[in-house]
Amino acid sequence: MNDSVRREALAAEAAPAPTELTAREQAVFTLLRAHPGRVYTRADILERVWGLDFSGDERVVDAYVNRIRRKLEGGGGPRIETVRGAGYRCVLPENPERPAWPDLPQWPVGARRLLELVSAAGDRPDDLLQGLLDSLGSVPGLDSLTLLRLSPHASPEVLAAAGSPPPRWPPLPAPGAAGGTGSGPLSGLITLPTASGTTPGTVSSVDAPALLLPVPTAAEPGLTLAFTGQPGAEWDADVQASLRGAAAPVAGALHRALEVRAGQQALRQLREQVRVFEDRAVKARQDSAALLGLTHLLEDARSVPEILNVSLPVLAELAGTDACAAWFTYAGGPASAALHRTGLPVTPPARNASDPAHPGDLTVEIGEQTLSLRPVGTRTQAASPLLPVAARCAALALTQATLLRALERTALTDEYTGLGNRQAFLADLHAEVAFAARHGAQFAVTLVDLGNIRYLNATSGYAGGNDLISRLARTLRTVTRTEDRAYRLNGATFALLLRLPQEPGGAVRGWQDRLGAALTQLKQAAPVPLDLQTSLVVCPEDAASTSELLRQALEKLGPVQPPAPPLPGTADHRLSSPQDRRRPHDG
Repeated sequence: MNDSVRREALAAEAAPAPTELTAREQAVFTLLRAHPGRVYTRADILERVWGLDFSGDERVVDAYVNRIRRKLEGGGGPRIETVRGAGYRCVLPENPERPAWPDLPQWPVGARRLLELVSAAGDRPDDLLQGLLDSLGSVPGLDSLTLLRLSPHASPEVLAAAGSPPPRWPPLPAPGAAGGTGSGPLSGLITLPTASGTTPGTVSSVDAPALLLPVPTAAEPGLTLAFTGQPGAEWDADVQASLRGAAAPVAGALHRALEVRAGQQALRQLREQVRVFEDRAVKARQDSAALLGLTHLLEDARSVPEILNVSLPVLAELAGTDACAAWFTYAGGPASAALHRTGLPVTPPARNASDPAHPGDLTVEIGEQTLSLRPVGTRTQAASPLLPVAARCAALALTQATLLRALERTALTDEYTGLGNRQAFLADLHAEVAFAARHGAQFAVTLVDLGNIRYLNATSGYAGGNDLISRLARTLRTVTRTEDRAYRLNGATFALLLRLPQEPGGAVRGWQDRLGAALTQLKQAAPVPLDLQTSLVVCPEDAASTSELLRQALEKLGPVQPPAPPLPGTADHRLSSPQDRRRPHDG
């Protein structure tokens, strides 16, 4: 412990606490005084004094600190300072000078020498050894001084050293081991082989003397102080006695210096562990907040793209990478998507069927589908333990979205023909009416009815009737454009919604001719006579409401009329656009 730290500790111990403090005030004062100079926030003081279950206002700390300050006034002891924007800290008073030693001249020479060494070197074992080595300059051939820890069947461990680099230490028996006793070689003069300066690794014929002196301590029985001489030096009994006498006073100081150094190392390790734990706690709070935010975002996401847009940045952050990519492994699935942790889209990584799995890949099962997630980028931090939890949350949202889409398709699709059903037709019809009223657009409603379906079922059987219904559905698909929609309303009644241009006259005639030609062809190819009827109503020209459109469409049902042949010498303009003219061949 150095002088400044020692003075602070003595002052902290000597400064009496005010006796009139209450129990809670004493706890606050003791906390601040235990670590002078350290800044404590209000949250720290509340947690350590009031406890984690305190739910009041943190300004209560200010009131207690003000009361402690009033009771400390005029005492000459420690005071509490406010660090603006941070908290409070305890400041010790100026430390008095170290007391003098009035009886120092009467002390033994060894005690005075020990006091001089400790005062000059403090608590550093290397400085203690260097000071002792400097004081023994009259010893002939003395080269270095080393503090060793002996262990059986292994080379000694050098704890501290002063002077020239020590020679190579051979294995020495530890105290209590076979061949090692307190009066044996461990406490006497030995010789050490030295390497020659010409050929590395060779042993010189001149050995170096080494005097081993055990440091008496119960905690470390193998602690030994070694005086090492220059090669060829000879130490007689008087030199050895001189070295023993010089080393005896510093044995306790060396042991205490080692304890202080071990305590400092332990403190540094503890601080490093505390820093690591604090970083982990901060990261855990950030990851928990990210996971909580993801759950809130997933509540409002309905489609697969929306879910990926809100989940991929969070997954990238929890994975410790720059971005996260996602794709469905089955054929025909949604395209690959990749988002940066900031939410910006990035280029997805190239992938193929033979692409090997990466160590950071996550596979999420969504019903019978498989979603693959891959963290990508140059940022490679440790993945959060919450990453699998966040991936499962995203998987649950994707599962719900896909199931809802499947349920919607089932609820709005005719299971036999694959066309929209009655519910889908009514919903789309309401939407088209509203769109036409707002934007002045036009559309047409066409009904197609197979009137003799009961007769066909009775004569050809239900299989024959269903086959004709399937043919009629396929025929309607061939004559509709991409923007048109076809529905099956009931057993043999179909409906179509057709988008029309601003001048719908030619488009309506072209549609009627195209539909008439297709239905006429269907009638001619049917094995039995077909009673096909159609109607067409234009919104808003004929009607502007849903109910009125349906009523007029039912009233206008009539037999299918084949298309009129074009006049000689004129082109066939029954299709209203180049797209319409190409449509019969699209299928």
